Amino acid sequence: MKPVGLDIGTNYTKTTADGKDVLLFPSVVVFGEEKDWSLKKAHKDVYIGQEALDIVQNIENVEVLRPLHEGRLMHKSYLELARYALSSLGVNEPIIGTGLPVKSSRQEREELTRSLESELNAKVILFPEPVGTLAHMGVETGVCIDIGFGTTDLVVISHMEYLKGDTMLMGVDRLYENFEVTIRNKAGISLTPEEMTKLLTIEGYEIGRIRGGKRISVKHEAIIEDYKSLMVSWVERISNRAKMLMEGLSTSIVDKIVLTGGGAALPGVFDEFQQRFEDVGKIIMPEDPIKANAMGYYILAKVFSEESSGEEKTAKEEKAEKGKVDKTEKTETKKKGKK
Repeated sequence: MKPVGLDIGTNYTKTTADGKDVLLFPSVVVFGEEKDWSLKKAHKDVYIGQEALDIVQNIENVEVLRPLHEGRLMHKSYLELARYALSSLGVNEPIIGTGLPVKSSRQEREELTRSLESELNAKVILFPEPVGTLAHMGVETGVCIDIGFGTTDLVVISHMEYLKGDTMLMGVDRLYENFEVTIRNKAGISLTPEEMTKLLTIEGYEIGRIRGGKRISVKHEAIIEDYKSLMVSWVERISNRAKMLMEGLSTSIVDKIVLTGGGAALPGVFDEFQQRFEDVGKIIMPEDPIKANAMGYYILAKVFSEESSGEEKTAKEEKAEKGKVDKTEKTETKKKGKK
């Protein structure tokens, strides 16, 4: 079985089969419907990822499914995302390392594991989401603040043992909700979360729509200052919750505070966290905070697969050794009988 790291996020799904090259696509599922014309002479029952997002951005009144909301599995379309991920990687019978929010229920964890294993013929190993980044960075003792789209997950580990954690129902979505209102008031258009991410992270980026027979657009430079004021208050709320979780911890545990997730990659967020935690510990961040969990899940899945292979090999060796002993005993018994 081949190890795979799979991070199904509210906004993006990330997956890797080698721990280095990570496939990233929008966590969007759109079920097909009859069209007036089909230029490609083909009809799909389901559209996934970027293809689904293109439909969402250009066609109104279509049913859009994002399998996760505020860290919870809302429906089983997450299986479509997982199936698409494995198909794109060309992997069959995988050992999947993946994660759920820290405060997900036992029932949710069992349901996800059972569904993925039965539908995809896989072995699933489940972790609290931020543990993926810690494994990727080789941090065995520390704190991780994982700012996803729907939730922010906080976890404290010591020598790779879980101590405590928390899940905040505040992710990038809360920041974007307020940011979208600002854009609508300024430009009169609505944007998808993926469009807002590009608008914020790419200098000179411009997004346009046709409204009332006119071309209306919004540019990065026109909204970045409005974003910064919203971002500062958003970071304050997350950092205050994180400090509450760290209250009473040994200073040796908080020497390394890892910031990760899509929220960590937004402009100014890392610097803002550094300022707010300068009296607590050093803030560090993976090179690619969006893909770090998936890469860490791969590492953990690989370790598990190697351990499983080792146990299987040992069992076979024991069986073979037992066979040799039995054969020897039979031979000795036969010799004695001849005497």
